[in-house]
Amino acid sequence: MLQETQDREEIIQRVAALDIGKADLVCCARVPGEGRAGRRLQEVQAYSTMTRSLLGMSGRLRCLACRVRITHQFGALVL
Repeated sequence: MLQETQDREEIIQRVAALDIGKADLVCCARVPGEGRAGRRLQEVQAYSTMTRSLLGMSGRLRCLACRVRITHQFGALVL
């Protein structure tokens, strides 16, 4: 049975979703597009779970000024 929640809608302009595995992860970053209003840019990139690769991903997300949503088989966490 569906139940009503107290969640409020939140629109995040710059967001990244991470799908994390043991050996690698996939990062999808979405940011506002330049030019026409309402357009979005998206970048999907795979990274290994090694420190150097994760630091590179972290730097890229900082450059894009993204908030991160981590997804896994049990739910999601927004950072």
